[in-house]
Amino acid sequence: MKSKKVAAAFEAISILAATVSLMFVGGCGSTQLVNLWKDSSYQTAPLKKIMIIAMRKDQLNRRMWEDAFVTALKEDHAGTVAVPSYQLFPQDVPEPPVVQEKAKEEGFDGVLIVARVEQDSFQTDVPGYTTSEPFTVYSHKWGAYLTHYENVYHPGYTETQTVASVRTDLLVVQGEGQLVWSATSEHVDPSSSDQFRSSVSDLVMDKLAKEGLVK
Repeated sequence: MKSKKVAAAFEAISILAATVSLMFVGGCGSTQLVNLWKDSSYQTAPLKKIMIIAMRKDQLNRRMWEDAFVTALKEDHAGTVAVPSYQLFPQDVPEPPVVQEKAKEEGFDGVLIVARVEQDSFQTDVPGYTTSEPFTVYSHKWGAYLTHYENVYHPGYTETQTVASVRTDLLVVQGEGQLVWSATSEHVDPSSSDQFRSSVSDLVMDKLAKEGLVK
């Protein structure tokens, strides 16, 4: 009887641990880079001055995204100067030829373009499980409390997660403008817009530094 109780207790603990682990993984946001590409023919020194352009219709959103990338570069990679495009184009971002001409006039050697790709949701089915749980009742026949075990079914449920994607392209200003690096950042269940912008900008800038494109 004792071994049965011990086995049941371990079973309950194992299931509980697995469930908590699943909830922890599913509930925490994480950012990763996918569809990463770099022009292998581009072999030069790190860029010295880049313009940050966030393709957002909402001007406040645009400014916050551009500031996030400027801050990420300034804090950890001060060898490259980053300037938000809204300082040069306070209204809407102009057409590419105008941007390129302005970049050359202001001494930029790179342009970083940040564009929201999509926000999608997916569902994960968490299966139900059964535990053996103790129930204690008073027995008038025996004049004592007796404990017995019964199987209790815990129904499954469906968990919905949101994936937000942002594409970042780095172009050099020389010539007609050359795409040298591109990646998509995917973030699962961002807890806030500020946290989302910060995690994406930090991840992108760290990767660009490792690739020798900024310093």
